[in-house]
Amino acid sequence: MTNFTAVVFDMDGVIADSEPVYYEACNAVLNPLGKVVTPELQLKAMGHGVEETWRILAEALDLGADYQPLVREYDAYLCRALAEVHDTLPGVRELIDALRARSVPLALASSSWPGWIEALLRGTNLLHRFDATVSRVEVSHGKPAPDVYLEAARRLGVLPSQCVAIEDTPTGLAAALAAGMFTVQVRSSSTAFPPQPNADLVLDTLLDFDLNLVAPP
Repeated sequence: MTNFTAVVFDMDGVIADSEPVYYEACNAVLNPLGKVVTPELQLKAMGHGVEETWRILAEALDLGADYQPLVREYDAYLCRALAEVHDTLPGVRELIDALRARSVPLALASSSWPGWIEALLRGTNLLHRFDATVSRVEVSHGKPAPDVYLEAARRLGVLPSQCVAIEDTPTGLAAALAAGMFTVQVRSSSTAFPPQPNADLVLDTLLDFDLNLVAPP
């Protein structure tokens, strides 16, 4: 556990408690149609890319096949709302600072679209803190496929097996595991899942992250 040389973060539910923003965005778009996304439906879709999320919503809420205009409304809402998220989850800034002080390469690998990633990182003042960012639209397959994590490792110039992946959802953990990374589940968000048996390590917050997991500079 001292051979890892890079860290890859998921974004929503790891960097910030932003999953409720996605929930609000779905309902802001769908409530005028008389549709409601329940917390249970949100959990079912959480961690997936946009296409899979809206396929799940369309099937559950009988939206029909032509829901792309709703996705465009959702996109516009999130670009505004995520920029208003300013607080990070406990330990995030401290961990990023400590890893950068050790010259540990950092990446962000998210199921979100590029505009949403930029909005949240700008709002939290973390826009230039990662050496690489990978969004869902930059790879062939979204989580739980390993593509975003494999691409993050490639951009950092390290092997996936040298990376620690920090995730919060079962879908994200499955993606990181499929990429061959050491997986850390963090449970500090309001939408935290129970401890997942496939996580290599489960933390209540990133304040508990052991820096000995990564090689010293």
